[in-house]
Amino acid sequence: MKNKMLLTMGLVAALMAAGCASTSGSASQPEAAPAAETAQAQQDAASQIVKYESSDGWSASYNSAAIEVIEDDAVYFNYKGDAEGTNQISVLYYPNQMPDEVLGAAMTVNNEIPDHTRSEGYFAGRTDVWALKTSTASAVFPNATDDFIAVERNGGTLLLQITTTKQAEETKLIAVSDEFSEIINSFELKDQQPQTYSQYVPGKYAAVKGDGTSGEENADYYVQFNEDHTGVIHLQDDISVIWYSREGKVLNAESGEQIYEYVIEGDSLYLKDIADENAEMIEFARQ
Repeated sequence: MKNKMLLTMGLVAALMAAGCASTSGSASQPEAAPAAETAQAQQDAASQIVKYESSDGWSASYNSAAIEVIEDDAVYFNYKGDAEGTNQISVLYYPNQMPDEVLGAAMTVNNEIPDHTRSEGYFAGRTDVWALKTSTASAVFPNATDDFIAVERNGGTLLLQITTTKQAEETKLIAVSDEFSEIINSFELKDQQPQTYSQYVPGKYAAVKGDGTSGEENADYYVQFNEDHTGVIHLQDDISVIWYSREGKVLNAESGEQIYEYVIEGDSLYLKDIADENAEMIEFARQ
């Protein structure tokens, strides 16, 4: 059985509650539904939620009233509600291949990688699983976008591809987004092993004095990168950060904006302030 893909879409539908104004005298109150009817309604809604389990060790739940699952060259979660074009989540596992390799092959069209955006982040709400992400115009479906999520998993890569078509009506887009978000939030990985893609990065690095050749360390300045991609940069003050695996990006954990870039060479980490065009790399040594 192949793997399946999950993608988060950032739309959240807000529900507005309207109050009832009273007329002269006391306002009438709507009758509460009998407890038995309420329980039955909840049971009916729950009965539409189905859990799909893959032999590759992942599982996810979906609303069978809005989603159909097809097992073919991958596992497809197709949206079957009222919406334009193709809207689906697919998942496929690639053994013995790392995320960048899988992403490059998945996006390639006519031997070229098209224009795309790149990002990274936690996978399915788990702070112990990191994912590389890309987004590009679909080469197969008109007016659609392909979002790819590559998750290193136990020596291979789980590739998630989310295809969404532009919708003329916002309500349709929200409906698709809600269903896909529910699938992603329910995603589970069985026996997930620690990821190795960027295992050379985590550690504590202390600043090196002078030109970096003396080997003396300045304990006042340091960089701490943790395995969960959080960290602290201490120069004058402590700054909580998120570090990326590729392109050396360091983000402010509170604002989400990039503030530094880093390069690691052996046991040395070089840090640069991107806000200063004339800034030089500060050298730090692994402790």
